[in-house]
Amino acid sequence: MGQFKFDVPEEARDFVERSLWKDAYICGIEGVPFQSRNQFDGSQLTISREISNSGKLHMTCPVPGIGNRVLSTCSLRCLPDEPHQLPLEFARGSCYRARIQADTWQRAGLTISDQFDDLVERGTSAFLEAAGLRGDPNRSAIAAIRAITLLESAINDLGESYSVQSIAYRKQREPQIGTLMAATVIPPSPIDSPHADAFVSAFNTAAVRLSWSEIETDSGSFHFDDAEQTIQYFTNQGMRVVGGPLIDFRTRMMPHWLYLFDEDFESLLKAAVHFVETTVAKFRGKVQLWNCATGLNTPGPLPLDDEQAMRLAIGILQAVRRTDPNTPAIMSFDQPFGEYLAKDRDGISPLQFADAMVRSGLGMAGIGLECRVHYAENATQPRSPVDFGHMIDRWATLGMPLLVQLVAPAAIGPDSEATAPTEVLNYLDSSEDPSAQQLRVASAMIRTLLAKHIVHGIVWDSWSDAEPHVMTHGGLIDQQGNTRPLLDYLTRVRKEFLT
Repeated sequence: MGQFKFDVPEEARDFVERSLWKDAYICGIEGVPFQSRNQFDGSQLTISREISNSGKLHMTCPVPGIGNRVLSTCSLRCLPDEPHQLPLEFARGSCYRARIQADTWQRAGLTISDQFDDLVERGTSAFLEAAGLRGDPNRSAIAAIRAITLLESAINDLGESYSVQSIAYRKQREPQIGTLMAATVIPPSPIDSPHADAFVSAFNTAAVRLSWSEIETDSGSFHFDDAEQTIQYFTNQGMRVVGGPLIDFRTRMMPHWLYLFDEDFESLLKAAVHFVETTVAKFRGKVQLWNCATGLNTPGPLPLDDEQAMRLAIGILQAVRRTDPNTPAIMSFDQPFGEYLAKDRDGISPLQFADAMVRSGLGMAGIGLECRVHYAENATQPRSPVDFGHMIDRWATLGMPLLVQLVAPAAIGPDSEATAPTEVLNYLDSSEDPSAQQLRVASAMIRTLLAKHIVHGIVWDSWSDAEPHVMTHGGLIDQQGNTRPLLDYLTRVRKEFLT
C-alpha cells in the first residue's frame, strides 16, 4: 500500500479543516483518480491507496477572494517516511500551472494582461519565500497561502483572456456562433410561466426532460400529455428541442417500481428499452436531438457492474437508433473529471466508458457532459476556468461533438421542492448574494465553453425553482418567481453571439 503524508502546520489548519479533504484524491499522468482512504488528525493529512506510484494530489480548498476551488500539486513521490508540506506543495502546483499555461498560450498567440504578469510575479515571489522558509512550517504556510491566492487569481485572469480572445477569433469567422444554448425544463413548464417569453429570448433550444419516473409512473402505464404540450409549445416558438435524458440513473430519478428488478438485470434492461422505444416513437419527428441516458458511469440506485452498465447503455442507444434512425442521439456522462472513482473501487472511468461507446459503431452523434458544481455530493468539484477548459480538451480527443450541461446553486439551505435535493457548498463569501455568486461561477464556465469549437451545445440544467425542478436552488428563476442575474447574462449572450 502507498501512503502520501502531508504535514499541516498550525497556521494552515483552518485552511485544511474548511477544505473537502475527505474528497481529496491522487491521480496519475492520465488524470484518473485512484480510490483512496483519507485521514486528517489536525496536523497531518494521509492519503492511502493500493499502489505506491507517484501522483498529484487534488483537493477542494477555500481560496481567499475566490472561494472553493480544486488545488493540485505537482507530481509527488510516495514517501511515507518523509511527509510533504501541504500548503507549500499546493503553492508549487499553482505556480507551475499559471506559468506553464501562460507560456504555452503566449507561444500560440494569446495576449497576456498586465494584471496577470503582476499577479504571477507577486505570487512567484511569495512561493519562493515559502520554499525558503521550509524550516519554519508556520511562516512557510502563511507565505504559501498568500502565493496560492495570488496565483489562482492569475489563473482566473489567464482563463478570461483566453475565453475573450478565442470568442473574438470565432466571431471573425462566424458572425453568429452556431452553439445550441438551452435550459432544462420539466413538463409542463414553462407553458404557464410568466417568464415564458424570457425563456424564448435567452435560449435557441429547449431541453425537455422526458423522465422515466414521471412518464411511466407504473409499469406499462405511460403519461405523455404534459411532455407533448411542452414540446409542441417550443415547436410553435420555432425552437429546437433536445429530448431527454430518457434515463437518468440517479436516486429519485428512476421509477419507484424498479425495486422489483433489484437482482434481475435482464428484466431491468427489458423495461428500460421498452420505455425508450415507446417514448421515442411518441415524439419521433418532434425532437431534434435525443439525450439517451446520463449517469450510467456513476454509482446509481441499482447496483450495476461494468458489463451491465455497458449493456444498458448500448441497449438504450440501440433502441433510440432503431426507433428513430434519422434524429441524432447522444449519451451523457456524469462527473467528467471522474471524482467518484476516488471512492468507488469498481467504478468506470467516464472517458473510457465514452470511448467504448464511440467505438461501438452504434451511430452515437455526440457526447453529453454533466457538470453540477458547488454541491456537496455526486458533483463536479469547482475548478478554475483553465482546468475546466483542459477537461473539455481531453474529452475532445474522442473526436465527437460535445453538449455540456451545467448547474450551480443560487441560494443556500434546503430546497424541499427539488426532485434530487443535494446539500449546497458554501460559496465562502457571505457578503455576496448567492445569486451573484452563481453568475460569477457559471459565466466563466460558459465563456470557456463558447471558446471551444468542439462544444456544440450548452444546457443550463435548471430553468425555474418556482416550478418542478431537479437540482437544489439551481434555477434561473427563484422560488418567489423573480429572475436571477444569470438569466439576464444568458439573454445578452444569446443576443450578442448566438443564432
